[in-house]
Amino acid sequence: MSYSGYGALGALGFVVVMGAYNMADRGMNWTAAKGSVFRIDRECGFTRVYEGGKQEAVRESCNSTDEFGEIARSGKRAKDVDGTAVVKISYTAPDGSARTADLRFDGRDDEFYKLKAGDEVAILVNNEDPAKIRTD
Repeated sequence: MSYSGYGALGALGFVVVMGAYNMADRGMNWTAAKGSVFRIDRECGFTRVYEGGKQEAVRESCNSTDEFGEIARSGKRAKDVDGTAVVKISYTAPDGSARTADLRFDGRDDEFYKLKAGDEVAILVNNEDPAKIRTD
């Protein structure tokens, strides 16, 4: 077998091991739940150009720009926004307590554009610390 064959076999083995680890981690340490989005704080970065050619880098709420609304409404986006979103989620933890937690997304994530208040999302709640969540 050639070196490239060994490399391909090694890469395939790595993918299988990592997949098995993720499945085991999910099954032993996380519980599936449904969460409800109650607030999203999006911050976008863009370059503001003034008359005379002066430019200024600006970071502010995405809601203050028309461009973000157009990109979010379009089914396919042609570009990613330079931004971050903190999504506030309310959910019921496996122990029965009502909780809130944050999920974070950036302009490369589809959730950055698609999520809105009132949406229901599939999450995983950490068995040992119910305040920790991640997307399912």
